[in-house]
Amino acid sequence: MKQPYLILIATIIFLTAHSQSVIDFSKFPVQQNDTTTLRTADLLDKINWQAIKNYCKSAQGHYVSENKDSFLTIYNYVKQGYEASFEIVSYAGTILEYNVDAGNGKQHTSYFNKTVWLEYVSKMLPSLPDKFKLTKEEPNKILKAYYSLLGVDTRDEYGFICEYSTVGMATQRRVAIIELLRQHRFDLIKRLIDYPNLQTKLYAIDALIYQDYTAKETIKNLEYATKTNQNQLDRLQKKNGDKSKIQDLKTQIQLLSDSISNAKTSMLTNTEWKMIYELRDSNQTVKTCGNMGSYKIYGTPISELLSDKAIDIIPKKYEGLGMLGYFK
Repeated sequence: MKQPYLILIATIIFLTAHSQSVIDFSKFPVQQNDTTTLRTADLLDKINWQAIKNYCKSAQGHYVSENKDSFLTIYNYVKQGYEASFEIVSYAGTILEYNVDAGNGKQHTSYFNKTVWLEYVSKMLPSLPDKFKLTKEEPNKILKAYYSLLGVDTRDEYGFICEYSTVGMATQRRVAIIELLRQHRFDLIKRLIDYPNLQTKLYAIDALIYQDYTAKETIKNLEYATKTNQNQLDRLQKKNGDKSKIQDLKTQIQLLSDSISNAKTSMLTNTEWKMIYELRDSNQTVKTCGNMGSYKIYGTPISELLSDKAIDIIPKKYEGLGMLGYFK
């Protein structure tokens, strides 16, 4: 009885050791920027992509795929249960990006080439006006989120949670606008109020409405703290109290005042609110998706999406996304 068991154990050990020798995550260069352009053929040769494909044909629990579209080729490897994986994205024979997760708490390696990304963006959005373009000086996350919001590799739809294969998820452009909010890039979001694509424009508008609400709540709390500190300061000054405490309170009040001024910069101006209301009254229809049990695009009047009632619940929708972990 022991012999079959020992053979099984030996087989598992052999397959594990063999998979580790074929799939060597350490062969991926540790690159954090685009100072060096990586040729796709060179990287595939270095990681021995052909050997990995051959191995996964017979190795249970190991899967590869190679998908091509008009511009990109994507190479994927996954160990069952996503215990380990990598994804390589190639554009015009060069590596646009890769993400590697060796699993078991080991290295996570990533690479993103801004120059290649911007070349790809120019192909995807050939008529993009200069005022909506970004340069490679922007951080990786900003470049990816911003252009995803403009439609690069994302569906042209508007929504919060939409149904994809019976699974409710935030849309790709929603994830992109959340990233810009997380990075406090209200300058870029405000720029998109004037963007031609109606769906993108609406993502920018509802994000700014949410930020306006958040800023007002922040200011309310800061003003309360300022009033409390000012009352304490007044009492101490009347009593000729501890000078160090008086100075500390003055410093705190000044810091609170600076924070209030900073919060006001992320609020919508009267002119911007006017633009939003004019858009609401424009009789246009937005391509929306919903959480209705199956994926479908609906035509929804923008007057409904920007009604007073709809505007009031936008902050709650964003808070709901926060509870689902989308702001982490």
